[in-house]
Amino acid sequence: MNYLALMKLLYLVDREALIRFGKPVTGDRVLAMKHGPVLSRVYDLVSCKKHHLPTSEWHNFIPRPSAYVCTLRFAGVPDLSALSEAELAVLDAVFAAHRAKSEWELVEFTHRLPEWRDPKDTSVSIPFEDILKAAKVPPAQIAAIAQEAAADSFMDEALDSARRHRLSRGSKPARKPLAA
Repeated sequence: MNYLALMKLLYLVDREALIRFGKPVTGDRVLAMKHGPVLSRVYDLVSCKKHHLPTSEWHNFIPRPSAYVCTLRFAGVPDLSALSEAELAVLDAVFAAHRAKSEWELVEFTHRLPEWRDPKDTSVSIPFEDILKAAKVPPAQIAAIAQEAAADSFMDEALDSARRHRLSRGSKPARKPLAA
C-alpha cells in the first residue's frame, strides 16, 4: 500500500470514530498538511525514510520495502485486542468505503473535508472541535467531549510525570499486568 494512502485512511478512521464515539482510535493529534489532514505521530513514523534502517516497533509490523510503499507483516493472526468491536467496525467501514481509491483520490477526498484548510508550505493543527463542528455535532456534545478529553489529557500527563520521576530515581518500570 502506498504510504500516503495509509495515512489518509488512518485519518479517516480517527475522524469517523471521533464523530461516532467522541474519541479517535489513535488519540493522535491531527495536522493539516499540503496533501490533506494527517495524524501527527503516524506521519512521523511513516516518514522515517530519513533514517537508513528504521527500527521502531511500527517498522516491525509496517516495513517500507521501497520509498513510497508500506506493507503489513504479521506472524499469524494480528492481535486486535486493544480495539473495541465498535472501533473494528469503523476500520472495516472506512476501508470498505475507500479501498478502491488511489492515494491521490484520497488526497482530493480529504481536501474536500470542511475541517481542512490549506496550510501552504507548513503544517497547522486541526483541533478535534473543528472536525466535530464540520460534522454538525451539537455544541453541547462538543463541549462534553472537550471536557472528557481534557480530563484524559490531565491523567496522561500525571501518569507520564510519575513514570519519569520513578525512572529518574532508578526505579524499575512497573510490570505489565498479566492477562486475565
